[in-house]
Amino acid sequence: MTRVLLVEDNPVVMAVYRSGLSMAGFTVDTANDGAAALAHAAATTPDVIVLDLMLPIIDGFEVLRRIRADPTLTHVPVLVFSNSYTSDRTNELWSAGATQVLAKATMTPKKLVEVLQAVVPPKP
Repeated sequence: MTRVLLVEDNPVVMAVYRSGLSMAGFTVDTANDGAAALAHAAATTPDVIVLDLMLPIIDGFEVLRRIRADPTLTHVPVLVFSNSYTSDRTNELWSAGATQVLAKATMTPKKLVEVLQAVVPPKP
């Protein structure tokens, strides 16, 4: 199965998307802050990371930078999943190595599954 690291500090949002991804057949690991996300990514090397920007301890932008600087993680697709960005911020995210930038406000769990399946085809 495809392993997703879902990084989100809001427990309700986390539960909704974790459930949707799990029902679609993804293995879902979670982290609720940037430091935990980096530690978990280094320990497990997920197939894809869904990353919120507004996180405690280390913000999502810095998490993205560190993932792209880590030779063992640089190949992992990172989907930035947030409502806290502007067009300038989006350009910064692309430059920092985001695979996709998704607006959380318009992204249903079903749409997120479709995006993930397009980015990382499901494993048997």
